[in-house]
Amino acid sequence: MTTEPDDAALVREAAQRGLAGQLAFETLVDRHQHWLVRLLTHLLGNQSDAEDVAQDAFVRAFLAIENCGDGSRFRGWLRVIARRLAFNHRRDARARAHYEEQSGVPRAHASESMTGRLGERDLLKQVLGELAYPYREIMVLRFVEELPLKEIADLLEIGESAAKMRLTRARAEFQREYEKRGGGRGDTRPA
Repeated sequence: MTTEPDDAALVREAAQRGLAGQLAFETLVDRHQHWLVRLLTHLLGNQSDAEDVAQDAFVRAFLAIENCGDGSRFRGWLRVIARRLAFNHRRDARARAHYEEQSGVPRAHASESMTGRLGERDLLKQVLGELAYPYREIMVLRFVEELPLKEIADLLEIGESAAKMRLTRARAEFQREYEKRGGGRGDTRPA
């Protein structure tokens, strides 16, 4: 029985480039793609954008693989790349929407019709999707990815007390928006 190489070994192999490096990186993609797309789907609000940003993150990771250090923290390094790309994607989408609004180009409405009662999970996703990006990001990292606060602080490049404060504010904002939409019964953590 053979054991699969760990991320560090795959990163070292990928950094050597060539066919073996490409195959090693493909293994890293196979290993990490599912959780990355799931994370980005929560951050961006739809799977199509998440898949595009994930692909871009993997391309950038491959091109800069030698910057990953010893490779033992590949997942965290990839998460930082994807997080920054997701932020840029949302910023660019807002700029495009503003331009289209100013130019009179009709655009599709992203919000669902409220004619029917949204299911609890849909309501949670909708409220999470409408939070300001920094709040959405910290809620996803804490409650979807279930990262400890110290790791979140490191990932966001802020102090642990700043991460606690941001999480507290994000939860309060989430709760306000959730209750405004008729929620408020039971657990209010995002799905």
